[in-house]
Amino acid sequence: MRLLLLAIFALFLNQSVLADQATDCFNKAWAHPDDGGLGLTKGQAIAICNGATNVNEIVKCYKKAWGHPEDGGLGLNRGQAVRLCTKATNASKITKCFEKAWGHPDDGGLGLNRGQAIELCASVKER
Repeated sequence: MRLLLLAIFALFLNQSVLADQATDCFNKAWAHPDDGGLGLTKGQAIAICNGATNVNEIVKCYKKAWGHPEDGGLGLNRGQAVRLCTKATNASKITKCFEKAWGHPDDGGLGLNRGQAIELCASVKER
């Protein structure tokens, strides 16, 4: 009986933590950049934070994906960056995957277009 109660408590606690991550993510994603946020629309913030388990990795992924290439970013538009970084738990793996997938074959890349590279890398596990 104790084991059952502990299992139920752990499940409830885990759901509570995930809910906190999703709401923290939304607050960060929707906030204005002058306030330390990403400045996404409500719809984009909901999309990128739905099922979030690691706010910091989602934010790092988005900033790298949306950042200008001259500043070390990938140069994706907001919608593409949201699609790539939704539920991210490892920003580095996801963005490196995109760089490889979108890179020219002469440079060791796969030569995929942006949409294909996003589709491939958005599915990277340990997200």
